Amino acid sequence: MHITLETMSTTSVKYLSFRREALALLLVSLLATASSLSSPAAAGERLTLSQALDLALKESPNLGAASARSSEAEADYEIAAAGLLPRVAANASVNRLNEDRLSLGSISSSALYTRESFGGVTGRQLLFDGGKTSASKSASQRGVEAARMGFQATREETVYRVSLAFSRALDARDTLRVAASALKRQQAFEALTADFFKAGKTTRLDVLKAEAARLDAERVLANARETEKMSVVSLAQAIGLRSGLTFSVEGELPGRFKEPSPDDEMLRAASARNPDLKQALLQVAQAEESLRSAQAARKPELALLGSYGQRERDIGGSAPEWTVGLAGTWTLYDGSALPAQSEKSRARLAQAREAERIVELGVQTQVKDGLRAWRTALNDARASAKLVEANSESLKAAEVLYRSGKATALDVLTVQADLARAEGAQVRAAADYAVARYAVARLVGEPLELKLESKP
Repeated sequence: MHITLETMSTTSVKYLSFRREALALLLVSLLATASSLSSPAAAGERLTLSQALDLALKESPNLGAASARSSEAEADYEIAAAGLLPRVAANASVNRLNEDRLSLGSISSSALYTRESFGGVTGRQLLFDGGKTSASKSASQRGVEAARMGFQATREETVYRVSLAFSRALDARDTLRVAASALKRQQAFEALTADFFKAGKTTRLDVLKAEAARLDAERVLANARETEKMSVVSLAQAIGLRSGLTFSVEGELPGRFKEPSPDDEMLRAASARNPDLKQALLQVAQAEESLRSAQAARKPELALLGSYGQRERDIGGSAPEWTVGLAGTWTLYDGSALPAQSEKSRARLAQAREAERIVELGVQTQVKDGLRAWRTALNDARASAKLVEANSESLKAAEVLYRSGKATALDVLTVQADLARAEGAQVRAAADYAVARYAVARLVGEPLELKLESKP
């Protein structure tokens, strides 16, 4: 009876423990669901650049793949490093032998054992292999460093692409705002022209011109809306979010601009800190160690061997036994496999060196192009700001003159179009400046989470 009660008590405790674990898992699941629902991207709210970057670092498939490659490289290093450590194995065997294996005919010459069993452990420690295993370990270590640098490069590339897509989304949003403002001006002028026509102060031609300008502004606004929607889709793709999510961007394009550093200084910074170039250099070092390992495979190998165990026979009994010795191996001919492996490693080293040169030349070109884009956007931003100011004053003057009968509708419409173009150019210049800044920062290894100065 006591045993039964104890069993029931243990079962109850296990059941209650299971209930507590299930409730805890359910609570964690509910919290995770609530957290996902409160995400700005999931709730259709406004998404800031910092939030977009945080989401990208969690959701980006490229980062997931880079992390897996880094784990694979670390596993390769563990495999290579194990070659320098002793190896211990347990083994056992049972043999059944023919009892008359040494007999002549049917007459047995001596009594022999017919059953033998053995159990024990064996060990092997590599003493010398010409540096093959050591070089293989070194190559794997360089591979780990290259994979980690590759992960860093992928992370920075992800941050750059999200920042670029976010800047383009801000560009599309502000361009939509400019188009809406231009449409309001066209609608107000169309109403004013219609009132003047009714009062006999203008002609039907001015009314038609104002209507045509308003229709064109509506077309521009419709296109801007579609562009704004597509920019959000591109941003979601850069972040790694699933399709179907609706959100808007929150932030401002830069309003204050600064000159870039000299080209030579930025090129030196890129040569020293660019993650892609660092990864390429590490891959060259890995290929060099792999070649050294392949060349060392042609040298002799020496290892220390030992074993200890118990052997038992049906005749003779059982007794412990041990062995210690050295084993040497030197491959004299293998059908030219070892020379071919060396040539393969040498070819891979040549490829790695050429790939490093390609990356270096590409980085230099991209830095120069990024600085050119930076300076171009800077000049465009300054020029467009002056154009917006000048066209705003011109529009005020044209409207005053039109109301007093000293200017035509065409004069007002022309200035309105010039102002809309200048405002659009100002938005594009600010976005191009932000993109160029992010591109150069990515190339020279600066922190990509830089905060561009907004308008004061």
